[in-house]
Amino acid sequence: MGRTKQQALDTRAKIIDAAERVFFVRGFARAALEDIASEAGVTRGAVYGHFRNKEAVFQAIYECADMPLDPFVVQSCEQDADPLQHLHAQLLQRLRDALHLRRARRLYSIALTKCEVTAETAAFYERVAMAALRAEAQIDAALRAASLRGQLPPDLDTRAAAGFIHAALTGFLHKRLLMSAEPRADLEAEQTLASALKCVGGDMVFDAISTSAPSPA
Repeated sequence: MGRTKQQALDTRAKIIDAAERVFFVRGFARAALEDIASEAGVTRGAVYGHFRNKEAVFQAIYECADMPLDPFVVQSCEQDADPLQHLHAQLLQRLRDALHLRRARRLYSIALTKCEVTAETAAFYERVAMAALRAEAQIDAALRAASLRGQLPPDLDTRAAAGFIHAALTGFLHKRLLMSAEPRADLEAEQTLASALKCVGGDMVFDAISTSAPSPA
């Protein structure tokens, strides 16, 4: 790769990293391309050399991130011998990652707490909504598998249950992202997830899910 092309890629990456920091502090509406250029140590023209507008920079942040738009995307549990335990472990890990991994926490904070839904961000938030529906569908599939294995009531409306679980976890994450990170968040995350599962599955849930490992102190 030629030096000029590599320099262009490096500049683009620097702009994206700077934009992530600016949007985290200022949100979308109050951030300007001048802010991003200043944070990146480049000119406003350099930003325009890579992105047509502020919305394009915003979109690029999430396109470059190695993480799903929805924090509660899970892998298939249908063929697992213990789908409920598998689902529980995955959702708990997703919560912990969103709360404690620096970049994940920052990007989910931007999407969930820092930026407004405007004409400029409408397309992005439509993608967020679609990602949420996909996550709910994956949770639904895991609950159906658990129901078929006798881990949940056979007449459980798994689609509605998946929507409830996703909403409960998203609400908890939203609240926690507005607060400083602290070890107690892990215990609260585990309690929230257990409560959500119990609400849809009753006492059968505690018969099916083994005791989780203690949260770090």
